[in-house]
Amino acid sequence: MPNNLIQFVKNSLATNSNTNQIEQASANALDTKLNYQFMYKQLESAVEEILIKYPNDPIVAELRTNLVRNLKPILTLLQAEQE
Repeated sequence: MPNNLIQFVKNSLATNSNTNQIEQASANALDTKLNYQFMYKQLESAVEEILIKYPNDPIVAELRTNLVRNLKPILTLLQAEQE
């Protein structure tokens, strides 16, 4: 997947460089949502890859701790619903 992202960025940069125009924010809510979803999925993929590739790294351990801390209220609510 990272290779696809690199190719996508290269193609986008080449396209934008050739047009020499400033990109405008989308007025269409659906376009904005799709772009946001794409960016989120790319971020999610990169984080998953790092968590799997470097499980014993101190930075990964800190990231894992922060994720659990931030998700704890949601996890607590989900657990309460199951009981």
